[in-house]
Amino acid sequence: MRLSWLIVFAVLLVAAVIAFTKALRKKISFIMLGAKEDRFDQVGKRIGNFVNNILLQGKMVKEPYGVVHFFIFWGFIFICLAEIPFMFEGVFPKYAIPFLSTNPYFYLIKDILAGLVFLGLIIGLIRRWIIRPARLYRTLEAALVVIFIMLVIITEWMGNGAKLALAPNTAAYALDPIYKMFANMLSGMNEADLLTFRDVVWWVHVGILLIFLVYIPNSKHLHLLAAPFNAYFSSLKPIGGQMNPMDLEDEEATEFGVSRIENFTWKQLLDTFACGECGRCMDNCPASISGKPLNPKELMSHTLKRHLIEKGSVMLKYGLKSTGEEFSEEIAKIAEANYKDAEILEKKLIGDVIPEDVIWSCTTCMSCQVQCPVSNEHVNKLIDMRRYLVTMEGNCSPELQTTFRNVENNSNPWGVGWAKREDWASDLDVKRMNEVENVDGIEYLYWVGCAGSFDARAKKVSIAVAKILKAAGVNFAILGTEEKCCGDFIRRAGNEYLYQSLVTENVEILNRYKVKKIITACPHCLNTLLNEYPAFGGEYEVIHHTQLINQLINNGKLKLNKDVQLETQKIVYHDSCYLGRYQQEYKAPRELFGKVPGVQLIEMDGNHDKSFCCGAGGSRMWMEEHLGERINNMRAEQALAKKPEAIGANCPYCITMLEDGLKEKMADEELIRVVDPSELIVQLI
Repeated sequence: MRLSWLIVFAVLLVAAVIAFTKALRKKISFIMLGAKEDRFDQVGKRIGNFVNNILLQGKMVKEPYGVVHFFIFWGFIFICLAEIPFMFEGVFPKYAIPFLSTNPYFYLIKDILAGLVFLGLIIGLIRRWIIRPARLYRTLEAALVVIFIMLVIITEWMGNGAKLALAPNTAAYALDPIYKMFANMLSGMNEADLLTFRDVVWWVHVGILLIFLVYIPNSKHLHLLAAPFNAYFSSLKPIGGQMNPMDLEDEEATEFGVSRIENFTWKQLLDTFACGECGRCMDNCPASISGKPLNPKELMSHTLKRHLIEKGSVMLKYGLKSTGEEFSEEIAKIAEANYKDAEILEKKLIGDVIPEDVIWSCTTCMSCQVQCPVSNEHVNKLIDMRRYLVTMEGNCSPELQTTFRNVENNSNPWGVGWAKREDWASDLDVKRMNEVENVDGIEYLYWVGCAGSFDARAKKVSIAVAKILKAAGVNFAILGTEEKCCGDFIRRAGNEYLYQSLVTENVEILNRYKVKKIITACPHCLNTLLNEYPAFGGEYEVIHHTQLINQLINNGKLKLNKDVQLETQKIVYHDSCYLGRYQQEYKAPRELFGKVPGVQLIEMDGNHDKSFCCGAGGSRMWMEEHLGERINNMRAEQALAKKPEAIGANCPYCITMLEDGLKEKMADEELIRVVDPSELIVQLI
């Protein structure tokens, strides 16, 4: 009889493995349609990312339910290990696998974890179907995997419980309370019925397991296999320096940016299959929360993945590697034979698949990417599509077109004459680099930035910082009229050509003056100079003004007069995206506020890496906000909910956006201030 079992089992197993392998190979073929990208360097760091984000569930456990998922993850691994002896002994009952079949401690640990998994799945069902958070979709697909895992656990318990009832002295199960519970439940059955029950349960278990095996690569639960690889291949670059390079001098390039799904890199396509649809990205996306059409979860797990599968299937069918102009004749032939396939191939990624409003809604705040537990990289996909729209089609909003022209003509987005860039420092006796005889004696270049040079509100911070540096004896200078826009918003708006021209000019100037260290009051400038300029020959040590000022005070180089009586203030603090999530700097600004007598610093509900964006990043500062609620108004309202006397910020964009939001929300009241810590510190020197 066992020979027939073996034959049937072998046939079913081989069929399931073939189906699994075929589906998996097809998904891998879709991924390999993407452009080349080197993600095979620094093996040690990549293994570290894998251990932290997969084995230790580092990002997952940052939320309460993530702890449940941790036990589900490890319990599932032990359940899979227990499948080996369970399946083997069903076919070969007289044999045992060393350790796995005989060790009572293995089964005890396994069933403690299996019990936790079962409990976790129940909690998950309650959470998804009863509590019903918006980020968790209630679909049959979502329910099936829970049902499958529960049935695998229950049938294994029942099968081994029957075996224990047949042989009560089985040493391997001596410590297992769950097997004993099921054995007691079955103790009233006679031996023949127990044998039949055991065998039926075993076959049911096998059927469920093999169906589950085939189901995984054909469902969203492919992320069980894709996520570990995604974590391993995650970017090792700083968050602010992960943008894919664009070689504008490539004579063989037919287009720049991404206009077709296969133009994304293989890693960007792997992201779509790694997504577990947990919804943390959409829960923390300011565009999604404010009612914009961008939903990073939908974009990743549904829109892009479905389009990849649909188009990839047709491309593989006809052996196409691309659907660019060079393949137009092949597509025309396909249209003659099968117009539906041709329609799929000709479907436009931008417009037909992803509306332009989705692409332009992103503020590049990086909250989606920071919160993602499987290391997906959302933002660069949107920027790559912006690059195509702007570079290839000249397609962007009228406001951005005006801003681009302002930068082209006057090197700043406001369009103010470049000759006025240093006017903010006219009364400060600040050195200009072109006036310094020995540039080697300059410790820091103060990169003022466009906002700090031209915006009336931001100039107050520039002046405060300069006065503090002078009081601390820091030897610094500015570029003055030689400084140009760093290009942050230009690159994120997709205008790579203008960005690279600015970078080339700025790097040439900075290197001519042998600049090594830069201080800036703008986190956007900081990120661009620190993380993006190195690719263009600009290697600098860049520090934010709050970091340097905090160091100067802590090192005793800047003495504060604590006898100065400032107005007692309850300040609610806003973390800027580009200093917080991008640079992981949360400590320095808070410590600075804490050094001011009379300041009581309080936190917003969304703080540190879950801070809510002001709405200005990713070129949105220069664009009208027509869809949904204004993001800056929402952030201002969140601040006002804490009943503060002032709002603390560290970025000129944030200060502008928050002040505008306060004007909207406090139209009939006396406005509270938005203050940079340097504006308080300067009063103490």
